Amino acid sequence: MISAVLLINQKGEVVISRLYRDDVDASTANAFRMKVIAAKEASGQAPIKLLDGSSFLYVRHKDMYFVAITKNNVNPAMVFQFLTAMLIIFKAYFGEEFEEDAVRNNFTLVYELLDETLDFGYPQSTALEVLQAFINLGEAKTPVTLAKSKEMSRMITGALDWRREGIRYRKNEVFIDVLESVNLLLSSTGTVLRADVTGVVNMKTFLTGMPECKFGLNDKILMDRDAGGGGGGGG
Repeated sequence: MISAVLLINQKGEVVISRLYRDDVDASTANAFRMKVIAAKEASGQAPIKLLDGSSFLYVRHKDMYFVAITKNNVNPAMVFQFLTAMLIIFKAYFGEEFEEDAVRNNFTLVYELLDETLDFGYPQSTALEVLQAFINLGEAKTPVTLAKSKEMSRMITGALDWRREGIRYRKNEVFIDVLESVNLLLSSTGTVLRADVTGVVNMKTFLTGMPECKFGLNDKILMDRDAGGGGGGGG
């Protein structure tokens, strides 16, 4: 996942640095500063750079770069979604046209936002309403409606913010599809080179509210075969 998040200005100075894993250090930013910013390669280039064994993914806002560093083979779409969400959060707290000075003057708030949205490099909740319930510093510019404020206590107790209240169906139903695929690779002599089984469980639910469901899967064919084999061995 994400090893570090940096905010770097157009001069190459690190404004904010937050390390989440020990596979990178503060000196890692030097590669990005020297080979991207100083070389003026940011404009017109893909926002992904592989430098010295680290992947740098970044988005730009005015004179600042929001940079995520990783050593792992992560999903870039997820990283860019997180960086975009962070940019939206910063705009809510510091204004649409916030600049470097706003970040420097509120570095304590910035670090709290980074700590709440990332845990050991794994993105957590980036919902602005949830963050406002956790963080007491600062005040988001985006107004919170009364309905949303009532949902805050429900959100921070473990419920998912994408599941709204009041969902009702006439008939509670759950549809489950278990799809399995058997893959086999044979050589010209008939030797098995590779054999594996992959599967996926697809679920579509029409359930009222947030019920707790427990599902169990069994292999009825295998169980019936074992039962039949045990009874027919005495001939």
